[in-house]
Amino acid sequence: MFIVAAVMVFNSFSSADAKLRVTTTTTDLAALAEAIGQDLVEVISLSRPLQDAHYLDATPGMVVRISRSDLFIENGFELEMGWIPEVLRETRNRNVRRGGIGHVDASSGIQAIQIPERIHRDMGDVHPSGNPHYTLEPVISQKGARNIANGLIRIDSGNAHIYQANLENYIEKSSRVVEMWQNKLAPFAGAGVIIYHKHFDYMLEKLDLNLVDAIEPLPGIAPSAGHVAKLISVYDPSMVSFVIMEPWHDERVGRQVASGIGVPLVIGCPSVGSCDGADCIISLFETNAEKIYETLKTTGATDFGSASL
Repeated sequence: MFIVAAVMVFNSFSSADAKLRVTTTTTDLAALAEAIGQDLVEVISLSRPLQDAHYLDATPGMVVRISRSDLFIENGFELEMGWIPEVLRETRNRNVRRGGIGHVDASSGIQAIQIPERIHRDMGDVHPSGNPHYTLEPVISQKGARNIANGLIRIDSGNAHIYQANLENYIEKSSRVVEMWQNKLAPFAGAGVIIYHKHFDYMLEKLDLNLVDAIEPLPGIAPSAGHVAKLISVYDPSMVSFVIMEPWHDERVGRQVASGIGVPLVIGCPSVGSCDGADCIISLFETNAEKIYETLKTTGATDFGSASL
């Protein structure tokens, strides 16, 4: 198998190296690891900012990188279930496999939203453990940051006080920033939002916005012309204030829905590094919150009711 062959080039990470090698599945997790580890870590993400981490392919390079890592961090909630299990099977570094001292499931202990009551094939690309996109909301991602700090402490206990101090700093700063944006967006509480994919849901919920529908009829299923027409016929600007979507989906569809309803389209920032200024979890949240605030401010309406289907 091609992955097995690639691992033959693996060389163990030398303890003489100055920094701990940390590998993450997403740029969001890389940003959290850098916030906690700072100068003590060298962090690489296996995915790029504008790649949908649901749909990556396992590669030999991933196996080599993880095999050379001291700590491996995955998002969890089945986000990477299509490729990470294969990569971990092929790595020779047992420490970074699930259950190893150098493995972190950042979702551990997080209370997910949208956990399905039952799973069957006609539900689309659902996640049995719930919505996996918790890193878009800094307060709930505090638990992920704590899981990362605990992982770093396991493999580098001598610097535990540094990791703990950095964690507490992240918790304090992220709580303050989220509260500020909650207050700023309070006049728009209850504003209706149509999403494309269930990606921004934690963030929208934290900002007290009302998710009324999705352009995807089921998660991961492309919308048909009939579904788009239905959205346009059902909703109007009294029920929906804006449409938000990820940049990797077909923007023409998002614009068709938004213009058909008569509301703005927001192209959100789905991950750290995907927009200018979104270089950490906190600034990612702020960038999206600013986009939403400026959009709602232009609508001028502040009296919103529930329009959820």
